[in-house]
Amino acid sequence: MGKSNHGKLCRTNAKGFNLRMWESTLNNALHKTCLSILYIGLFWLSALPVRGEIIRGDTLSINPITFMDQSPVGWNAQYKTIVDFPDDHTEWSKILMIQTLKCDSATAGDQYPCGEWDYIWNTIIKVPVADSIETFTLGSFVTPYGKRLNLGGKRGWVWTYDITEYAPLLRGERELITGNNQELLDLKFLFIKGKPARTVLSVENIYPYADYRYEHLATDSLLKEKEVVLSREAQAFSLKAIISGHGHAGPRNCCEWDSKTHSYVINRWHSYRWKVWKDCGNNPIYPQGGTWPFDRAGWCPGTKVDEYEFEITSKVNPGDTVLIDYEIENFKDNGEEAGTFRMSHQLFSYGPPNSKHDAAMVEIISPNRADRYSRQNPDCGSPIIRVQNQGRYPLKNLTIKYGVSGSRKRNAKWQGNLEFLESEIITLPSLPIKKLKKSQTFEVEIMMNKNIADENKDNNWLSSHYGMPKVLPEHFELVIHTNNLGRSTENRFIINDASGMTWYYEDSFEDSTAYRFPIELARGCYQFKFMDDQEDGISKHWWNRSAAPDQVGMNGLVQLESLSGDTLVTFPADFGQEILLNFIVE
Repeated sequence: MGKSNHGKLCRTNAKGFNLRMWESTLNNALHKTCLSILYIGLFWLSALPVRGEIIRGDTLSINPITFMDQSPVGWNAQYKTIVDFPDDHTEWSKILMIQTLKCDSATAGDQYPCGEWDYIWNTIIKVPVADSIETFTLGSFVTPYGKRLNLGGKRGWVWTYDITEYAPLLRGERELITGNNQELLDLKFLFIKGKPARTVLSVENIYPYADYRYEHLATDSLLKEKEVVLSREAQAFSLKAIISGHGHAGPRNCCEWDSKTHSYVINRWHSYRWKVWKDCGNNPIYPQGGTWPFDRAGWCPGTKVDEYEFEITSKVNPGDTVLIDYEIENFKDNGEEAGTFRMSHQLFSYGPPNSKHDAAMVEIISPNRADRYSRQNPDCGSPIIRVQNQGRYPLKNLTIKYGVSGSRKRNAKWQGNLEFLESEIITLPSLPIKKLKKSQTFEVEIMMNKNIADENKDNNWLSSHYGMPKVLPEHFELVIHTNNLGRSTENRFIINDASGMTWYYEDSFEDSTAYRFPIELARGCYQFKFMDDQEDGISKHWWNRSAAPDQVGMNGLVQLESLSGDTLVTFPADFGQEILLNFIVE
């Protein structure tokens, strides 16, 4: 079963605490040891749930797997360990699972520091249910193509899962299965103390995670209609599906490369329909070694598998016995039925909202150095945040106080109409470049109307660390070499300033042609974007080298040069959907 990680945890509640230093010290202390709970007796907690971000709240950190643990041995073998989750029925406002992967020669999967191919794996916990053990999926993940991949270097790359809804299962001793042996894994669980938006009363497997043949799903020989008795104590219910398509069957390579319609049928009514399809062209991990930019059924190489959640409260009543069924569109008799889907379906039961009024800061998208936002950062333009209504009554007005640490903050007003658990992305007026340079720590706080009391102010504040964009001269040249095979028509570029004004634009290119565009800009903040409509960059189609060598083509080039011919920036040809560079002219 593997080692036991009892006590591999830490608690802190210090304001302004240096968490990077703390995490490094903690990881060293935890190597092959167990650490008793550590308390630091100040008022606020500063926790680092994801790289570059700070939140407030009394937090418990559990680190059952570190980079120092031995890579599992065997074909696609997984880490297995025992974790002691807190079992004192403390309320947690948020539970996060922080997954960091790192390329390292110590991995046991193959000869590469990161696995050559993309591999799917789940994070699973085993929970005693009655007289047996039941497995529950906390999340599903597909590794990136690892050949020639850097993946953040020594620090690795971070993915964050919000697993707050699994709180009833994350209690006491649990067997945990996760990861594989293609990359080294560090796994943390962060339990942030406080009231959640609503209390989760139970989690049930409607259909546990498994690999299902498309034919059997479509003919309903598997995942048949299930009778479920809903809790009388619950006031709300939701269904979650985690689904990914795999295989290369039939003319459309089902089910990895083909979008299908999936449905939930409740009491024999088709209540919810959705497509399982994911846009991969802006994957922040790029370039990879394989065909990473192409869209797939619910996943991309190096991403979490998509999760689909449906609030079913309006269609059922507490205490009801309901019929729940999963369906998928029928296959065509062309061989595609041999494709597969990996999936789990879960039912969550909730208590009522815990607050009448609760505005929550959910994330800072920009400026932020967190890995998942690396495509649009660093940025010197308008800050972008996401807020959520976690109160029972609609959220209609906010005052947003924002700026860099140590400087006077700006105020912005927001008006809208968010129902319970609805969220909205808000773009704020830009900050002066001089201020951004001073701190490189961005802070934002939201406040409700003075006549309405926010019942949970702990989630009103967030902070992010950020880097500054590249500085370019007032005069430089944009150099573009188009590739061939008619692909130049897919490309265009634009240069905008922070206000959105367009300074340069071009969308008429010819194949195998070199272009030089003189660029002259005033001082300020700008964004350069080079787009490819087919989302395959301007790299050669190397995957055709055997089947259709005449369709391989050539690599294109996009780079910025000084007037004297020095290279300022060279962009990878294998960029997928677009190149985006925010820059400062000084």
